[in-house]
Amino acid sequence: MRTLALAAFPILLASFACDKDEKAKALVESVAGDSAAHVASAPPPSDAGSPPAPASVAMPERPIPKPQTMVGAGAPQETQLKAIGYMVAMRAPRPDDAPADEAFATDLVAKLKPVVLAMDKGPDKAKWNRVEMQAKGRQIDLLMSDGCDAKAPFNAVAQRLNIPLSTLLSHGVLVIRCNDTKHQCLQSVREQDDVLCTTAPRHK
Repeated sequence: MRTLALAAFPILLASFACDKDEKAKALVESVAGDSAAHVASAPPPSDAGSPPAPASVAMPERPIPKPQTMVGAGAPQETQLKAIGYMVAMRAPRPDDAPADEAFATDLVAKLKPVVLAMDKGPDKAKWNRVEMQAKGRQIDLLMSDGCDAKAPFNAVAQRLNIPLSTLLSHGVLVIRCNDTKHQCLQSVREQDDVLCTTAPRHK
């Protein structure tokens, strides 16, 4: 039963063995890349006379209470599975969300590139440092060699670029995610204090 659960929901035990490295890699891919498109393709809300959709959508149970942000490799399996589900929900569009604005996201990526490069504390920026857009702008990835923590996504956008999270949400951006060679952190643009980090080393 445990083996089946691990196969269905890869977890982040990268610090112990090679097979667990692969599960950590799979978790990163479950939050970014092609899988993000699965939840980003929801149609924009219709304004043709229909009543507006409810503004509030219930999130799944948070794996750890605020203000805690890190679900580490030593956390119980149940907590790690909750972290996976919560991260997916963070970047899932809701009926009342603005459509993804790919042009806005493309411009944001260009502005963030020098910011993320300056924030990177690692020795191998040429290999690891870049900024990418996922799902036509629903998620912005800040990739670095070292320096990803719970404050990095907010600092990059709101402090260094002076762009409020509410502005991102109005253009359909739902999550700012950083990922270095050790951790990933997701910042929801809906709530400044809704940040969740996991052990998730990158392999590329």
